[in-house]
Amino acid sequence: MPQPTRNMNTRTFRQPSEQPCNEKKTAESPSSSSAGIAGLTFAIEAHRKGHNVRVVERRPEGETFGEVIVITAPALQTPKKWPGFMQKARKESVTPETTMKKFDGTVIGTFPVGDPNDPSLAIYRSKLHRVLHDHAAGLGILIEYSTMASYYFETDTSAGVVMADGRTLTADVVVAADGVGTKSWPLVVGTRDAPISSGFVLYRVTFPAAPALENPIIAREFEGYRDRTFLHAGPGAHIVTCKSEKDICWLLTRREDSSDTEEDWAKTTSVDKVLAAVKGWEPFVTEVIEAAPNRTVLDWKLMWRNPQPKWVSPGGRVVQIGDAAHPFLPTSASGGTMAMEDAYSLAACLDIGGKENIALATRVHNHLRFERVSCAQKMGFKNREVFHNTDWDLVARNPEMMGKMVGSWVVKHDPEQYAYENYDRCVDHLLNGVPFKNTNAVPGYEYKPWTVKELLDASERGEPVVDGGDWS
Repeated sequence: MPQPTRNMNTRTFRQPSEQPCNEKKTAESPSSSSAGIAGLTFAIEAHRKGHNVRVVERRPEGETFGEVIVITAPALQTPKKWPGFMQKARKESVTPETTMKKFDGTVIGTFPVGDPNDPSLAIYRSKLHRVLHDHAAGLGILIEYSTMASYYFETDTSAGVVMADGRTLTADVVVAADGVGTKSWPLVVGTRDAPISSGFVLYRVTFPAAPALENPIIAREFEGYRDRTFLHAGPGAHIVTCKSEKDICWLLTRREDSSDTEEDWAKTTSVDKVLAAVKGWEPFVTEVIEAAPNRTVLDWKLMWRNPQPKWVSPGGRVVQIGDAAHPFLPTSASGGTMAMEDAYSLAACLDIGGKENIALATRVHNHLRFERVSCAQKMGFKNREVFHNTDWDLVARNPEMMGKMVGSWVVKHDPEQYAYENYDRCVDHLLNGVPFKNTNAVPGYEYKPWTVKELLDASERGEPVVDGGDWS
């Protein structure tokens, strides 16, 4: 990895002091709000680069959840430098490939998710949280749970978070990794855009595999496999089913037939609503849906936000990463990857810039990342259109069009190295107007701003979204 060329000041921060509630805490170090994937990844990588880091998380310790996600190669290069981490993560993972099927059970093929030569990490979100948490805790990183942020602020020399219990935490830089509901929007953007309904809902559930495998129809599909993942595509819906060693999860996305667009991550519903979307599908699909305990699943409205190019506060000391900056549709297969990429990029930029150049370093990180992330968000929409409006004759001639969910431009990348290689040129661009073009997005594509409405309107008209460049 190329080494920074600037004199570092980031390795001299003192430990945060502990003072009673309602008194100011001082931490001359980065502070991360949220112990999710983005927040913990940044905390670990910033610690590795010599920063003192504090993490605050609104959930109680040990409360974690989530179905299977895929972390592709670009987010796995830096963790290879974290002793023991990848071995533990791989032990908790499932095979990073998906068997694609037509809704009637016709097999399209089995495809790797990501680069088969640099395998992805397919893992339940809850297990990835646990591995990240354990690694961070083993490094001595302070993680405070059941602690909610009320609002963010910054001064000329520091940034901070006012907590719901009245305390004020300050640091050299605060990283808002607190998801789509982040309280950093008023400071970073100046306003908070209302979420936009994608027109779709995601039903999801995880449950023990053993009772479900007593059903012969379900058991037959998994016989001889320690783990296996399916994606069934059909008219207006698709379902991903994954069996790990001990659990089964499934996630079904379909067009929403309700005007209810409330963002609620804990709302539940009966599987009867799910079954209505898969009438006429192969029996395995209906049986695995029926296997949900108490016939109840989470009902998650899929909401979008327009790509927001500004992730950094006016003074440069509060910076959004992960879903706080750029929420993803699940069909992108890249939300977790981009969150972890953000963490490595930001940690590298802060390392290069040093304590005296925090505001510049966060702006560089923002500029290096935005177009790549925006393209990955759009890729999720393109994938969903393929799954829900499939030309099966075309798929029969070219199965790869369905099997390759993540483009080569996504997986052939190292975000940490990219930051070290491009930091100086990006600084010259931002400060002096010297031309600079990112090379980490779609080859041959000239980036154009887009909105959620544009994509949804095209879908309603039945018009494919066609862009230049090589998205494959």
